[in-house]
Amino acid sequence: MFMKKIYLLILSACLSFSLYAQTVSIVANPGTSGNIVVGQNNYHVSESIYLDAEIGSGNFITAGSSIQEVNFICSGVGTGTTINNFRIYMRNVPGATSTFTNGIYSTAGYTLVYDGPMDASTVGLVGVTLTTPFVRTPGSNLAVLIERLDNFAHTAFVFDASVGNITDFALPTSRRYNSNTLPVSGSTSLTATNFRPAIQFVRTFNVDAEVLGILAPNASCFSTPQLFSVIVFNAGLNPIPANAAAVTLKIGGPNTFSGTRNNAGVIAPGAFELVDFNNVNVNNAGINIDTAYVSLPGDGTTYNDTIVGGSFTASTLSSFPVNENAETTSGSFPVFNYVDVVVDDQLWTIQTGSYQNADMPAPLVPRAPGNQFYLFDSYSGANSTGVISRLFSNCISIPSNNSALLSFYMSHDNVFPLNLDSLYVSVSTDNAVTWTRVGPGWRRADLAAATPIWSLKTVDISAYAGQTIQIGFEGVSEYGNAIGLDDISITVNSLPVTLRNFDAQRNGSANLLKWATSQELNSSRFLVERSSDGRNFTEIGVVNAAGFSNDRRDYRFTDASPVKGINYYRLRMVDIDDSYKFSEVKNVRNLGMSEISFAPNPVQDFIRLSIDAEKSEKATVRITDMSGKLVQTSALSVVNGSNQFTLNSSTLAKGTYILTVQLSEGSLVKKFTKL
Repeated sequence: MFMKKIYLLILSACLSFSLYAQTVSIVANPGTSGNIVVGQNNYHVSESIYLDAEIGSGNFITAGSSIQEVNFICSGVGTGTTINNFRIYMRNVPGATSTFTNGIYSTAGYTLVYDGPMDASTVGLVGVTLTTPFVRTPGSNLAVLIERLDNFAHTAFVFDASVGNITDFALPTSRRYNSNTLPVSGSTSLTATNFRPAIQFVRTFNVDAEVLGILAPNASCFSTPQLFSVIVFNAGLNPIPANAAAVTLKIGGPNTFSGTRNNAGVIAPGAFELVDFNNVNVNNAGINIDTAYVSLPGDGTTYNDTIVGGSFTASTLSSFPVNENAETTSGSFPVFNYVDVVVDDQLWTIQTGSYQNADMPAPLVPRAPGNQFYLFDSYSGANSTGVISRLFSNCISIPSNNSALLSFYMSHDNVFPLNLDSLYVSVSTDNAVTWTRVGPGWRRADLAAATPIWSLKTVDISAYAGQTIQIGFEGVSEYGNAIGLDDISITVNSLPVTLRNFDAQRNGSANLLKWATSQELNSSRFLVERSSDGRNFTEIGVVNAAGFSNDRRDYRFTDASPVKGINYYRLRMVDIDDSYKFSEVKNVRNLGMSEISFAPNPVQDFIRLSIDAEKSEKATVRITDMSGKLVQTSALSVVNGSNQFTLNSSTLAKGTYILTVQLSEGSLVKKFTKL
């Protein structure tokens, strides 16, 4: 299942996307080039092949749905923005024909679909309306031939490329000619390349409702009714009236559901609405098949009315130890089976055998005795700086009154002298909606190592005793090389201390901690730990335990020198054999910390933000969607004292978001709903 989910993520990111009307944009493996579309010499010719799977097997296959427009993506405007004598030819080629070799081109067998000028005066989409709309043959690939015969050097033009195709970026899916000599069909030879133009095919309808996707809950172990949302997009030229589009969601598999809702408001051309289906029960473990379709009177095409996806409900793990390695033949893993794109892209995969690329003098080998491992590969493909993706588990129930420890082995490349890519452990307590990093984060185990080595890492997760959690491994790319991960284990140990209560409060300039136990067996001591950020704790004191007791025991500890701001406290309850567990975390705010609040929630057009600051500084405000994508950011000038700000949220789409306000001494992280 892990490999399958990775494949689906890659496919959704690279295959194609529908934007407006019957529009298909092919941008697999993005790149740029000055030698495509128009070239930079006096003449240009190119032939490129686009797969049936990239275009969509049901798209543009009838006269009523033929290709009417062709667009390219200009990323750099050059000399001579009116491209004269610009010709586009198309023809259907067999599905087995997907690449080119060096050779002579010919217009024979092609249909001339456009002959005239093309305006390329702006960055972005540039293209033409075809004089002869083109109909595709079902199952065939599409060959596109471009001739530019205006005898003019269009220097400095740069266009987006789709490198190779969705199956392999290295395939020679195009061939081209750039020269100051007039090309002649039937005698001029073209040179094969894997850089073909990124392209957009368009067919416009007056009335056209499209289902863009299904927003299903994160793969998880659900125990409560969930929210599913269907994205309905107006791909036509006319507005979709309120309640006109009937949207149906059906779920099959271990969980079943069927329901129909209508769009609540008017959907303008080019806009979308989330049609929500609340209280959907998906409690049974297994893979669900989710189908959504829309029905709209007068819809000009049905090709985009239906979408099929999947959601997954996993069983909660409650038997320990929980062990996982990457050795599997089925592609399915019982624990760490899911991948989440946090920023921009997904870089996790399963590596069989050693991993080595052109920059690595020594391979990253599997950890013995296995032959596979999880691989965070930031090297392959385009520059991945800033990309974050998370490999995460299904739900794990940590027993109460237990200590819990996560251990794993990590390996890093040994190429550069710099510490580049990083690995963090994160924990979610809300079905993978929000995540908190725990532990320090890691880079290389040994900068002096001549070859990549495996190093054991451990993270204490006892603070989550009594909770159901998911554990994630966040790979953070600095476009370095590779991180290996293997032999993951979660262990728990029962402890004999039963904690009745634990409280922390200000007491003058100090902070007073009080707690009580109802039972102790072989208890040794309580280590009092403090943190200023809620993650990294240090010991500040020791209180001896009773050892053996079946009666209530009361304890207290005074922190005479709390830090400025928020002080987080926890107890490490240690047994006589040095096993331990953590209490829950309590916090006390001491003077000197800025206070941050916001309202309302849910929001509509504006967010009111209040900051009671201890000093003048800059505040950073970030709004991200539930996938982690940054959708809005701003910088605020904060003065000492009370500050009131109004943030414009009118441009946000309906849905759930995370608001983060960051100051030098603290932050507010809050989930909110946009109506």
